[in-house]
Amino acid sequence: MRLGIILLGLLLSFLAGSGLAMEASESPSSHPLPAGSVMPDLQLQGELAPEHLKHLGFAGQGPHSLSNIRAKTVILVAFSMYCPHCQREAPILNELNALIKSRGLAEDVKLIGVGIGNSDFEVKVFRDKYAVTFPLFSDPDFKVNKEIGEVGTPFFYVLDLDAQKKEIIVADTLLGRMESAAAFLDHALKASKAGR
Repeated sequence: MRLGIILLGLLLSFLAGSGLAMEASESPSSHPLPAGSVMPDLQLQGELAPEHLKHLGFAGQGPHSLSNIRAKTVILVAFSMYCPHCQREAPILNELNALIKSRGLAEDVKLIGVGIGNSDFEVKVFRDKYAVTFPLFSDPDFKVNKEIGEVGTPFFYVLDLDAQKKEIIVADTLLGRMESAAAFLDHALKASKAGR
């Protein structure tokens, strides 16, 4: 009887711990870049609306270098149109983008998404289905995903851009869904240049 209670306790503690990871599609080969490390200058591809090109400071269709985004801080979310957690997170990401604008941060903070393993068509389907309000890029060959550490989805990188040095520094990371858009933005600002 005592062994049964111990085993039940261990099972419950395991389930409680793994419950946190239930809000993300995990990758067994994941090795995210830690805070303080240098992010590669990703080549972003995909079809962007003219207002998104202008918002990021890009001229013409890509590919575009991450370092060329006109901002102090970029919040990059790795998602997949097939990830149920990403689908549930889409409205909260739109809320995050609206908060960035309403707080007057749109010049300094840019939110972008990269569809891991998703073609331009799949990204468009995701954008249209969830009325996504921020720029989304495609990563059909998983090239970007390899460069960012083969992360699960959704995965957030808060990145500080140094335009002079053309350097991108990881300020913070998050695997899984946000607690709330406001709490995430407050935390991201504290960790990044845009908040200083």
